[in-house]
Amino acid sequence: MELTKEQQEKSLNWDADVVMEQIIMQHSRHMQMSALVEHQLMYPDMTIREFFAMARQELDDQDEELEEEEED
Repeated sequence: MELTKEQQEKSLNWDADVVMEQIIMQHSRHMQMSALVEHQLMYPDMTIREFFAMARQELDDQDEELEEEEED
């Protein structure tokens, strides 16, 4: 069975979306690991659990700041 031109374009677009999603996820993982290593070098006594707790707090603070800006 041969695909129509429209089906081929949709298939190609879907494949491209999947590949881009994988690239973004890999970049995100790389950035997370980079941040973890950077913090471990800055704070050698900090545990991974403490690192993630600190990162979560920073994200929560950023969310609060964005919400406050939206309210104004």
